[in-house]
Amino acid sequence: MAENEEKSASIPWLPLITLIGVGSGVLLFFPQLISSRPGGGDLQLAGDTLDRQTIDARLWQDPLGVAVADREKNEKQSEGGNQKYSEVHSVAQFQKLLIKKCFALGANCPLIRSAIYPLDEQLRLDAQVKQVQILAVMIPGGPYVEDVERRLRSRRAVIEGLGMAGYAPEKDHKIGYFYVPWQPLQANVAACVRMLEENRIKDEGPSSERDSGVQPARNDSKEPDANGLLVPYEWCEPADFGAKKNPVVHVLVLWLIDDAFRDAPLGRLADLTSWFRLKRFGASQASDFSPLPAFTVLGPDNSGTLHAMVMEAKDNPWNNETRDCLATTHIYSSQAAAAESRLLSEIPATPELRIPFMPDCKDLIERNVKLLQSDNGFCFDRTLFPDDLIVETLWKELECRGLKKDDHVAIVSEEDTYYSRALCSTFTDSKPKAIPPLNLHSYTYLRGIDGKLPPDGKDEKETKGAAESGDKNTQSSVRPKEQTEGLNQADDIRRLAGQLQQLDRTLRQNSGGLRAVGLLGSDVYDKLELLRALRPLLPEASFFTNNLDARFAHPDEWNETHNLVVVSAFRLSLPQYENVPPFRDSGQTALFTATLEAMDQIHAGNPAIPQSPLIFEIGRKGPIELSIPASERPTTAELSAELANFFQRYLVRIACFIYFIAIGISLVVWTRFVTRVAPASSEAKTEPEDIVNKELISNEYPDSGCRPVEAT
Repeated sequence: MAENEEKSASIPWLPLITLIGVGSGVLLFFPQLISSRPGGGDLQLAGDTLDRQTIDARLWQDPLGVAVADREKNEKQSEGGNQKYSEVHSVAQFQKLLIKKCFALGANCPLIRSAIYPLDEQLRLDAQVKQVQILAVMIPGGPYVEDVERRLRSRRAVIEGLGMAGYAPEKDHKIGYFYVPWQPLQANVAACVRMLEENRIKDEGPSSERDSGVQPARNDSKEPDANGLLVPYEWCEPADFGAKKNPVVHVLVLWLIDDAFRDAPLGRLADLTSWFRLKRFGASQASDFSPLPAFTVLGPDNSGTLHAMVMEAKDNPWNNETRDCLATTHIYSSQAAAAESRLLSEIPATPELRIPFMPDCKDLIERNVKLLQSDNGFCFDRTLFPDDLIVETLWKELECRGLKKDDHVAIVSEEDTYYSRALCSTFTDSKPKAIPPLNLHSYTYLRGIDGKLPPDGKDEKETKGAAESGDKNTQSSVRPKEQTEGLNQADDIRRLAGQLQQLDRTLRQNSGGLRAVGLLGSDVYDKLELLRALRPLLPEASFFTNNLDARFAHPDEWNETHNLVVVSAFRLSLPQYENVPPFRDSGQTALFTATLEAMDQIHAGNPAIPQSPLIFEIGRKGPIELSIPASERPTTAELSAELANFFQRYLVRIACFIYFIAIGISLVVWTRFVTRVAPASSEAKTEPEDIVNKELISNEYPDSGCRPVEAT
């Protein structure tokens, strides 16, 4: 009979790893947010809004993109000669809707037929004008992806700000637009302002067709044309359900293309405001201007337009009527961050400015607009920290990270924007006070490194090839894979990275190499591509940048953005408004804050508004703020309580995780030390030695069927 064999079972690694992975993965990772909304809809109903100037649009859609798409659709439908859409979306049609909506007197509603208006009618109209506030938001008008994204972010910031002020869109899924006659950009400020004032005189001239009542002071003297400035708009009404009464009943939000105001921003703002001026006409056709509604501007959108505004104020080219059109204008500059010294660098300190000292932007613009008009309420405020404060905070942070004498710092900045050139100049000229001047190495690049353009039928293949080559560069590889032809400029960045690496090697022979590398610009996608190229070649350098963006903390970007130092004027949210979800970047938070200030909900100096630039470092769980004052830092007791709350909140998950780990360990121990004895099968294979012994026994004992007992 064969011997029983003892076999040890092998460890089932595959089910064990699967068990632990599934258990820990379910508990520790969040699923991707994927909507269950089915596709579809009926595009044929997109234009049926029951309002002549409005079209369908979600609150999060790009206001300019929606209006342009509707215009293109109307142009295709009117190829047969039907131009009614230009009349529907003309500024004259909008003026009629404005009077009908905001003024009880209405268009063509006769007043008391006398040459002298009753005082009660005048006071009544003036009171109705004060119930209207125009909120003009200046947005980029470019076709590129980053421009579309900025318009999306701007709209959400403004809508959220108005919501916190107690206003909601009158039509939550519609937006309107109209055309304003707009003259082409001029070569200089004086020519532009003179042309605007002459056209305004023609449009405001006497007309025999005027009826008594409230009428627009300015009428378009030409045929309705769709070649003017396209202005999307939406109305917001109080939505506090009777909790409190807002003094402003109607808020008109205008979305203005910033590029259209580049030559003379203040003069063109005055020209746009003139279309909202009204006149009171009586039986004798005598007229009088009514007060303008409050005109609040959230802009300019960039530092280049703000610089043009400063230069226009220096020239002081306006007449008294233009100043009157700006009398109720309040500008909140929340996006232009260029330093005062750069904006005023071309203004000499001469007595011609009628100012005995060197002014800042606010003082220069306000003094020259108001001039001698004591009743002029024009106001200009910058609600964003200028770049000199950002740069000063950056130097302090680098000093805290060990930046010393004779250390070398490299900065890489955009070349094709006024903002980046001014920021680079500010960083280069402002040396830290605590340490001696450093060795700075400055490099530039052109915005839009990946070469991606808006899709076009003609250039679609070339753009697609550039996009595919850009997508291949998402890995942090030091081996160049980029093509040296085409729209994608990533090969230039690779060569720049090699140049910086060679500089770092040369410096290490005499000193510590490059201690810090700064990425100064406005495009977050360019910064990410620069980080992918530079980070692997300069592993010991500290990288820093400006403007906080949520993209820096995205898990897909963490290999390049970890430990990135970011100095920003705002967080992604305001502490006082925790019910508003965090925004996508600090500029969006700045616009949200400016909207609250414009609606008199928050004021400068409020604790919710940062009083100095903020310092962040990108970690695995997002941006970690390093600039928290000592008085606001949590105490030991608060940290202990927070830790206890954390364990209490996640006690079930931690217990389940430990349970799965215990099961896995038990399975390993059981499979390692517990054995199983397997009995030999009766039909087991016989060894050759057993066969030989059996034959010998059979031959020696032929009559015996049993095996003899072996002698001991």
